[in-house]
Amino acid sequence: MQFSSLLNLPAIVTDTFTWLQVAFVVLIAIFGIVMIIAVLASPPETGVGNNVITGASESYYTKNKGKNNEGRLKWLIISCAIIISVCAILYFVTYSIYSGGA
Repeated sequence: MQFSSLLNLPAIVTDTFTWLQVAFVVLIAIFGIVMIIAVLASPPETGVGNNVITGASESYYTKNKGKNNEGRLKWLIISCAIIISVCAILYFVTYSIYSGGA
């Protein structure tokens, strides 16, 4: 006995599962590419803020400007990871219901 028949889902719901699965895979791919670009764009954690040649430290404005950009990139990476995780879970839930597995 199939799991979808146990739920007594209408035909229109089960027909849209394939489109939902395609949409989830596309979202996972898009946010995965955005996450890869954000990780590659984020600066390494080295560099304390002192100029090696002159010994002068950066101004307060340039330090905070860099931290704001790093904070935005970190927020973007975390939000992309959360969206990818939710889409992957929803994909496998719809796949489980559509294929009849429990």
